[in-house]
Amino acid sequence: MNEAGDKYSVPASARYTDLDTFLADKVECDFIVNATMDEMHYETAMKTLNAGYNLILEKPVTGKKEELLEIAKTAEEKGLKVLVCHVLRYTPFCRVIKEILKTGKLGRVMNMYLNEHVWYGHFINAYVRGKWRSEEACGSGFLLAKCCHDTDLLCWLNNDTQPVKVSSFGSRSFFTEENAPEGATQYCYECPHKDSCMFDAHRLQIEQDFIPFYTWAGLNKPLDEITLEEKEEFLKKDAYGQCVYKVQGMDIVDKQCVTVEFANGTLATLNMVGGTSKAGRFIHLVCEYGEILGYIVEDKLVVREFDLRKKDGTSDGWYDEKVIDISKEVDTGGGAGNAIAGHHGGDYFLMHDAVRYFNGVSESVSVTKIEDSLNGHFVCYAAETSRKEGRIVTLDEVKNS
Repeated sequence: MNEAGDKYSVPASARYTDLDTFLADKVECDFIVNATMDEMHYETAMKTLNAGYNLILEKPVTGKKEELLEIAKTAEEKGLKVLVCHVLRYTPFCRVIKEILKTGKLGRVMNMYLNEHVWYGHFINAYVRGKWRSEEACGSGFLLAKCCHDTDLLCWLNNDTQPVKVSSFGSRSFFTEENAPEGATQYCYECPHKDSCMFDAHRLQIEQDFIPFYTWAGLNKPLDEITLEEKEEFLKKDAYGQCVYKVQGMDIVDKQCVTVEFANGTLATLNMVGGTSKAGRFIHLVCEYGEILGYIVEDKLVVREFDLRKKDGTSDGWYDEKVIDISKEVDTGGGAGNAIAGHHGGDYFLMHDAVRYFNGVSESVSVTKIEDSLNGHFVCYAAETSRKEGRIVTLDEVKNS
């Protein structure tokens, strides 16, 4: 608290250590940012809404349908606004896709394919050794915790209709004890394979210092004040120092696919993989009269539109192709500075649009009102039921259960 307060010159009287005291003081503000851990969202969101505050709420809203609906209902009854932090919607990359679809030039979306590849450093630090490694601890599985951004995109890009059926397969098949090298120990520091294992904790957490604000949070010290000796001792007793194949309490899947059928016949597929060499999201939409595809880390979109005026038909067909360089096409409005890099620009534009939305200035095409975030969460709930029970699940079943 004091580190942030000093950095941003927050007066001592405005530094709070608990939500209840803040709410009791009836501090005047346009909105509150709720960035608590997933399992705390419901309690803190309800307190905030009942106190009369507009809210920016981190995703996922909650792993429980009843809590999700109650938050949405409370906001509606009190006339308050809740934005959910689905930052992908706000990226210039995804916003341009939505704006192209809204022109109607490509017609109705017929098929959607999305994937998310989670870089192995991120996956290990967050979902193998990290605080999201347990479904019970974080209140949801890998799909909702990491990829509700993507299920939200599926529903938002096709929100002229509704998702109706979901099926899903997924498992944890790589980061399992069966794949550990023979003789591997529980902690890396004493393991005979530590010099050859690519996931050795000392190499990842100390030499490479992957995502340090995750790894060293348990030491409760500013990162620049933590000594090498403290880090080494910490890794001898914390999950961040354990063998990735043997981490205690880790039950999150490392890969999952989701298929969604919409009421208008659109089919959508999402594939997520944890532990890839390179992070990134790919999208390919096939519409009635063309298609859109792109890899978000490249900041470019390929748009193809059917065109019979093109020369003779070949195996490639007749179409007009345009490559959109997002970095050159999108007006950032100036002043974004380095912030434009956060989540491919999503962080900056979420806050930019939120300020305008909460002040009644405008409502962007990306605005993530909680009522428009429900379907993306319902798809996650349905997918997890499908994965665990091995059956197709309808959205009506999820909503009415």
